[in-house]
Amino acid sequence: MKNQIDSQTSKNLSTTKIFYIAFGLLLFGFIILFSSGTFDNPIVNEIAQQAQVPDNQGGSPSLANMEEIQKLEESMSKNPNDFEAVLRLGHLYNDSGLFDKAIEKYKSYLTKVPNSPDVMVDMGVCYYNLKRNDEAISTIEKAIKINPTHQIGLFNLGIINFSAGRMDEAKKYWQKSIDVNPNAEIAGKAKELLKSH
Repeated sequence: MKNQIDSQTSKNLSTTKIFYIAFGLLLFGFIILFSSGTFDNPIVNEIAQQAQVPDNQGGSPSLANMEEIQKLEESMSKNPNDFEAVLRLGHLYNDSGLFDKAIEKYKSYLTKVPNSPDVMVDMGVCYYNLKRNDEAISTIEKAIKINPTHQIGLFNLGIINFSAGRMDEAKKYWQKSIDVNPNAEIAGKAKELLKSH
């Protein structure tokens, strides 16, 4: 009789243990999925992928880019006033996902060529990729003051404002981007975004 009771208790404990282990594993799995962003709204990431704003965070630079970066750095150590090399280096850092270094080079270039909206837009994209949306917006807005019809800059301002939760601003900039040249590919993307939001 005692063996029968021990067996019954053992079965109850085993069932209870199994239940708690299964519950714990499910809870653990849910926490992992939640923290990884599985349940996040994917719209912002999809829009960034569609946009001209590259999201290259964490990407490792290509060997070719690293070799060119090294050559340009060596060249610049001999000729620090070669601002075309500074700009090229900024673009390579940007393309390689080294956004802080790209910003540094873009700032250096802008000291020599201060009214370069293309470089300002590129620098704004770097800020965006570093999740520094306010700096991204103010930098690209400076570019737009210089060139109010900078279509990619206007489009990117829409993307950045959208990701910052400023939908009205995003729509305003997407519409301005369309108004610059309604037939451009970027205008088509802006139209799609306006329709879907």
